[in-house]
Amino acid sequence: MTSSLSLPNRPLSVKEISDQADAFERNTNIPLKAWLRTAHTLYHEGEVYMREGNFAQAYLLYLRYSTLLVDVLKIHPEAKSPEGKKALKSQYQTVNIVLNNLEKIKPIVQREYEEWQESESRRQATRDQEQVDRAKSQTPSTYEDHASIDPALSSSARLLDAGENQELAVDLAQRELQRRDASRKATRKAGVSHQEEQKRRIAGFWDNWTHELADRQADDEEAFRKQMESTRRRLDGSEEPRPDDSTHDLPRPQRPSARQSVTSDTRASGYRYPSISKSEPVQYDTLQPKVRRDLPAQPPRPPKESPYPQFRDSPSHLPTPLAPERPGKEQIYPERTASASEQLQERPTPPPKARDPASMPAKQQRLTFKPAAYLENGEPIRPIFLPAQLRDRFLSIASENTRRGLEMCGILCGTAVNNALFVRCLLIPEQKCTSDTCETENEGSMLEYCINEDLLMLGWIHTHPTQTCFMSSRDLHTQSGYQVMMPESIAIVCAPKFKPSYGIFRLTNPPGLPHVLNCTQSATFHQHHVDNLYTQAGHPPGHVYENEKLDFYVHDLRPGAHNSTLQRKNF
Repeated sequence: MTSSLSLPNRPLSVKEISDQADAFERNTNIPLKAWLRTAHTLYHEGEVYMREGNFAQAYLLYLRYSTLLVDVLKIHPEAKSPEGKKALKSQYQTVNIVLNNLEKIKPIVQREYEEWQESESRRQATRDQEQVDRAKSQTPSTYEDHASIDPALSSSARLLDAGENQELAVDLAQRELQRRDASRKATRKAGVSHQEEQKRRIAGFWDNWTHELADRQADDEEAFRKQMESTRRRLDGSEEPRPDDSTHDLPRPQRPSARQSVTSDTRASGYRYPSISKSEPVQYDTLQPKVRRDLPAQPPRPPKESPYPQFRDSPSHLPTPLAPERPGKEQIYPERTASASEQLQERPTPPPKARDPASMPAKQQRLTFKPAAYLENGEPIRPIFLPAQLRDRFLSIASENTRRGLEMCGILCGTAVNNALFVRCLLIPEQKCTSDTCETENEGSMLEYCINEDLLMLGWIHTHPTQTCFMSSRDLHTQSGYQVMMPESIAIVCAPKFKPSYGIFRLTNPPGLPHVLNCTQSATFHQHHVDNLYTQAGHPPGHVYENEKLDFYVHDLRPGAHNSTLQRKNF
C-alpha cells in the first residue's frame, strides 16, 4: 500500500517547500559572476512558474532567490569591489517584487495543502499507520517517492512524460514562446522599459488573484454551484446528481479562469443554464421560480378546457372567473414572441460547463511534464530539449578557431514551459581563447541580453580542437557554476578530430558537484582524487532530448559581429 506522503501531485506544505528552498550549497568559492547568473535564473524561473499557475515551485524559487541575496551575495568576497557593488545593486531592485509575490503566494500554497490534508485525514483511517510511519523514515527509492517531494508536481495538473510526447512538448513550447515574443515586442513598441514591463506583468497577474480569491472565493463559488444544481434537480424532479456534478477533480490553478467564465456567462444571461438532457425536451417551466419571485402569488392554473378563448376579450361574459393567464416565456426572453416550441428550437445552445475538460479553453488545460530523471541524491531533473542542428551551427562559427587550434565556447540559452526547458538561442559571448581554455568576458553584457530577452542560461558548449571528448578539471569547475542552482544545466563538448566527436555531460551529485565546489586548487589543470565526477546527460539515459523540429537563433556579442544576418526561425 502506498503512503499518502508518497503520492505524486500531493500538495506540499509551506514548511516542506521552505526546507527545500534553504537546502543549497552556500559556497563563496564560486565566482560572483556565476552567482549572479544563478540569481537571474532563479528570478526568471519563479516568474515563469507563477504565470503558469505552479505556485509551489514559484514559491520555492522566489524563496531561494531571496535567501541567496541575503545569505550569500551580501557576504561574498567580491561583493565589496566596485564591479560587485554595481552588479548587486541591479539585483536588489527586484527584492520588493519577490517579497510581494511571496506574501501573496504563501496563503495559496498553504490553503491547497490544508484542503488536501483534510481530505486525506478522512481516508487515513483505512490505512495501516505502521506502514505510513515506516514510509516516512525511508529514503526515496521509487519514482512516486521522488515525485511526492517535487514542488513542481505538487499542484493539480495533467502529468505527461516528455520523452513520450516530444512533438507535443515542442509544439506547445513554440506557440507559448511566440506569444511571449509578440507580447514583449508590443510593449517595447509602445516605449515601455524592461523594468516597467516586469512591474506591469506582475501587477496584471495579481489583479486576477486578489487576497479574497486566495482565501475564500473558491469555496464560495463551489457552494453557490452546488446550491444551484440542487435547486435544478429539485425542480426537475430528479434528486440524483449528474455524472459531471463533482468538481473536486478540477485542478486548482484552473479555477480562476473557470470562475471568470461562469461570472461572465451569468452577467450576460442573468441565469446559469441547467444541463439539457438528450432523452427528453427541456421543460423551461423549471426556470419560472426565478421569475415568480418578483411577481404576486398566482392562483392555481385552471384545466385546459376552462380558458374559454372565445371570451377572453369580454371578461364579463365568462361563466366563471377566469384565472390570470400564466406569465409567458417573454418574462425571461422579453424580445421573443414565438411559441414555446419555437423558443426551444431557436434558443441558443447553453454554454458548456467550464469545468468540463473537453470544453475548457486551451489556457485552462495546464500540462506539466514530469522530470526526465533524478540526480543521484534524488533531486528532480527537468527535461531539456536541444535543437538537433545547434551543434553543426556552433562548429561552423568556431571553425576558424578550430583550424588555428583554439578553443571556443557558446552559451545555451532558453526558457521553461510546462516544467520543461527549451534551448532557443545560441549566445556567443566575448571570450579569450587559448589552445586549452576559453574564458568568457564582459559577463554584464551576457546578463543584460538574457534579461531583456527573458532567457535562462541552461548550460554551455565548447570545442576541444586538440583534445578528445571529455571534461577537463577546468571544465568541471566551470560546469559547477552553472549546475549549483540549476541541476539540469549541461556541458556539451565538441572534439571534431576524434571519436566520439560529441558529448553532453553533467556533474554527478553526489559525488561530482559537492567535490568540485569544495575543491580549492587553482591550477588550470589538476587532479581530482574522486571517480565518477560527471556522467552522460543525453537521452537515453539522461534528460536531454535532441529534436529536429525545435528552432533556434544565434546572437553574437563579440565586437564587430553582424547579427542582422542571423535570422530567427518561428521564434
